[in-house]
This record gives sequence, structure tokens and C-alpha cells, in this order.
Amino acid sequence: MAKSLKILRTLHSYLGILALPWIIFFGVTGLYLNHPDTVLSLFPYKSYTDSAYEFEQLDAPLTAEQASEIARPIWPQSDMKAVERVKYHGYDTIHFVREAGTIIVAVETGHYYVKSNLKNTLYSPNGEALNRKIYWNYVLGVFHRTGWLGWSLGTILADITAIALIAFGLSGVTLWYLPRHKRFLRRVHFSK
Repeated sequence: MAKSLKILRTLHSYLGILALPWIIFFGVTGLYLNHPDTVLSLFPYKSYTDSAYEFEQLDAPLTAEQASEIARPIWPQSDMKAVERVKYHGYDTIHFVREAGTIIVAVETGHYYVKSNLKNTLYSPNGEALNRKIYWNYVLGVFHRTGWLGWSLGTILADITAIALIAFGLSGVTLWYLPRHKRFLRRVHFSK
């Protein structure tokens, strides 16, 4: 019995170490689902404003071809879904919509945004990253549902974590119960 208890304690401690990071992050994401503003206030890269950047007007607005030269090297392996002219943050822009996200080029200034579900990065006309906004609501919501930021690997990791949590809980209950069960049996045995 003592050897079984020792093995169970070892298993319980290793399962706890394995599950701890996921437990903490699932706790944070669960708290986010109930109190989004409070949790989001703790994270960096909440937002940025374009007004902080004074972009000079180009001598002539970018043509569609010049804008596509800016967008082409970003996510080249991702198929192009659409090209649209749209007003964005007060600028006339061309949106290059790919499966991976959207590249938004301001035709009057040459600055551009690389926007995915996870983040939006603002670049100067020379390609320097100026600012970044992480979409924490998307990141935390997806992580809480899938265990990762994608469905295939995330589901496997979430399943492994769920099984580890079940085993962790059962081993913890067993470790709590067994010493009490022995004491209970001793009391019953001595009272007879």
C-alpha cells in the first residue's frame, strides 16, 4: 500500500507540473470571458492611434500596382481573396485580403497595416514597424475554446490537458482519501 501511495504521489506531482501552465492560462481566459475589460487592462499592446504618426503626403497617390508591390511579399503563400478600395482610419486605402489576413495600404501616404485575427501592425512607408495592436479578445477567446491558437494542434493539446486534469483530480482525491480510509478502518476495528 505504501509503495502504491508513493507512486500515486509521484504521478500526481508530475501531472500537476504538466497541467499547471494550462490551468493558469485557462483560469485567465475564463476570467476574461466574465470580466473582459479588467483582464484586458493587464495586457500590453492594447491599442494605438494613427494620429500619433504624422505621415507626409506623397507627391502622387500610389497606384494599385505600387500598392500591390508593398502587399505582395507579405504572406506570399496565402491565396489572395479580394482587392478592395476602402476608407480606413480616415485614409483612402487599398485592402489586399488574403486567407492569412489583410494588408491595408494608404495610397496617399504609403504607410500600411498588416492585419490578422491576432494582431494589427502599423508600418511606415519605408517598412519600419511603428506600432502593434494585439487582439487579446480573439487570442483569449480562441485559447479558452481550443487550448491553442489553432484547431488541429490545439484540440490535441486541450485533450491531453483535459485528460491530465482528470487524472490529476482523481489522484488528488485518492491521496486525500486513502489515509482517512485507513484511520476510519482502524476506528471501526478498535470499536468492535
